[in-house]
This record gives sequence, C-alpha cells and structure tokens, in this order.
Amino acid sequence: MNNQISLFPKIKQMKNITILLLLTFSTLISISQDLDEVIELQGKMKFQDAKTAIDNYLQNPKKSADAEAYYYKGRIYNSLSREGSTSKDESFSLKSIAFDAFKKNQTLDKKDFYLLLENHTSFLDLYYGFYDIGAKQFNSKNYEMAELAFKKAIEVKDYILNKKYEYNETVLYPIDTALILNIAASAIQAKKEDEAVAYYKILTDANINGADNKEVYLYLLDYYTRKDNEVELKNILTKAKRLYPNDESWIDAEIKSVSKSGDKSKLFSKYEELIAEYPKSFLLPYNYSVEMYNSLYGKDAINAGDNQLSIKLSDIIKIAINNEEKSEITATMLMTNHLFNMAFDLLNRASQIKSTNPEELKRKSGLKATANKSLDDCILYAENVIAFYESIEQKTSLQKANYKIVLGYLSDIYTQKKLPVKATEYDKKNAAVDKM
Repeated sequence: MNNQISLFPKIKQMKNITILLLLTFSTLISISQDLDEVIELQGKMKFQDAKTAIDNYLQNPKKSADAEAYYYKGRIYNSLSREGSTSKDESFSLKSIAFDAFKKNQTLDKKDFYLLLENHTSFLDLYYGFYDIGAKQFNSKNYEMAELAFKKAIEVKDYILNKKYEYNETVLYPIDTALILNIAASAIQAKKEDEAVAYYKILTDANINGADNKEVYLYLLDYYTRKDNEVELKNILTKAKRLYPNDESWIDAEIKSVSKSGDKSKLFSKYEELIAEYPKSFLLPYNYSVEMYNSLYGKDAINAGDNQLSIKLSDIIKIAINNEEKSEITATMLMTNHLFNMAFDLLNRASQIKSTNPEELKRKSGLKATANKSLDDCILYAENVIAFYESIEQKTSLQKANYKIVLGYLSDIYTQKKLPVKATEYDKKNAAVDKM
C-alpha cells in the first residue's frame, strides 16, 4: 500500500484577466502642472518614457510627498509590467513597485481620492497579475520566482481584504486554496520542503477537505513519518480520518509509522486495530497476512514453527479472502501457500521425533493429525486457485508460474496421502502448462 504522493504538477492557473480601469485621465482634477508630461506619455501608452518621467519627477525632494505622483507611478509601472517585451522577472519587479506606490499614495492621501475613484481596481489587477506571473514562471520551471509571485498575490489579496474592498468581478477569500497549493507546489519543486509544509498546514489547520485536497494530508503524513514527528503525525492522522471517514488512504501512513521501529509486536497490534476500524478492507488483512507469512516462512523467519501465529495467520487470510474482489485470487493463493508450508513443516517436525516415550509418541501423532488437516484444507483452497487459472485462456507468465506451483502442491499432497493416481493427474497438468 504505497501511496505515491503527487506534487501537484499541474499548476492551478487563474485566467489571465485584465482589469479595465474606468478612471480616465480627462476626469482627473487638481493635478500639478508638472505631471502633465507624465499624463500625456501614459495617455499615448509610452509607458517606458512615462516611467522615466515619473521617476525623475519624484527625485525632486519637493515632490517626494506628492500623493498623486505615487498613484501615477503605480499605474505606469503596472502598465509597463504588462508589455509584451517585458520579461517575467522584470514584470514581477514592476508590479511589486506599483503595489508599493499605490500604498504610498494612500498613506499620503487620507481621502484616497484617486484609488477610490477607480474603486481600488488597481489592487485587484495586481492580484491577478502576480497570479499570472506565478503560473508562467512555474510552467517555465522557474520555481523560486513562481513561489515569490504567488506569495505576492497572497500579500495583495490580504491587503484588499484588510481594507474591505469589494468588487463585482470576483470575490476574494481569506484562504485562497488554489493559490496556497500553488505556493506549496512551487516550494516543493524548488527543494524547499519545509516551506511547502508550512503552507499545506494553513489548509489543514483550516480543515480544508474535499477530493482535490486529500493529497495535502497524504503529503503531510509522509513528511511527518520521514521526520519521525510523532506528535504532528498523530494530529494530522486524526484530522484526516475525521474529514475523510471510511477512506483507507491513511492506512499506509499509520503502518509506516509503526513499522519503522522494527517492533513486529507493535506492528501486528496496529494491524489488529486497523482491521477492526476498517472491517471491509482487503489490503489491511492481506498485508498483515504477508507480514505474518514472512515471519513464519521467509528468508529471515523470526517466528518459524510458532503454532499460535500459524493459526492466527489462517484467520486473517480468511478475512482477506472474504474482502477480496471476485476477479482476484491473491489471498486464496496466499492461504494455499501457508497451509502447504504449515503441513509439511509439521510433518517434518513429527519425523524428527524418534523417541518411543508415550508422551513423545502422543506429540508426534498430534503433529501428524494437524498436518493432515492442513493438507485437506490446502486441497480445497488449491482447487479454487486451479479453477481460477483454468478459466483464463491467455495466462501471463506470472499466472502460469503460480498455476504450476499449485499443481505441484497438489501432486505432493496426494503423494503424501499415498494416492499416486491423483498425483500423476496433476503432474500431467503441470507438464502441459509449459506447452501453452
């Protein structure tokens, strides 16, 4: 159950909207005569010349506190940022200066005359503009600049909300989910994971949910698991399970957090807890079964010969089989493997008892009886596997291999039971597989 965590590769991009500012230069009044040249240049859309003119104007110490001039500086710089010849980096810089100029204008002009006259749409235009630059920078793989632009868009948006400006064109919200996702995606691509996590936490702290945002929780679960941050891992797990009830996406994170310790008893306890929590899950009992199976029969088996664990394994595999899709045979195949190995394990242990002591003979007889019961059970599951594979006309290499394994099991079982005719029947089937 290895959930691959997506880094939101497709940036959530806002439509490139150009705000049409309704304020015309002919409506402006009480403008200093020295600004006439600036106004004329902007009116003729000579924005580069207008920029030079307004910069020169504001270099004059006597004009440095001219509120109107800062308004025009903001308009000119923002207009120049939209020119086709302006690079994305330069556009970001020009818009940033424009934003500062508009704020300076409001600081100097307590009546907020010019921006109020245009209903403060210059700020909304900057918000859209920074958003658009961020998307373009992301698509150009300039992730650090993309992150800066998206952050600037949030800064402008927060300024607008703080001022309580409202627009007919759009409604802005305190938490701009798409924009925050874009910042986090940019930070991840720029190898600044801690910054991405900080922005994802803004969303999870606000209990943002829905199918589109589930990956945020998955990413944080993976991050906190890797960082061994058990407190935050527990917090985000609790929240994710509350916001996405009955969703099995969180199981992998819980299992990983426990399995890292290497303590099998804790891992098995966690599986028991989760199986009770998700009774219809197939993967939980199946993966739990695989863990137990490997501890009993694997290369580095640490519980080999554990009778209680063998019985427990049978019970858990049965749960997996009950929850398995009808078109699958994975859990049934695992049960077949388990019962076959367990039976011959018991027979091997019985054969090693050479004593004629009554107690030892009783133990030997008990081992054989249990082994024979396992062989009989194994036949039932093996025949289900055989029927499944025989229903498939064109078998894959893996399906053929599994089919042959189970045919071999049945041959060995019937040989053990001293039924050579049945054993030969499965040997012939096994040989025929190679000709398919």
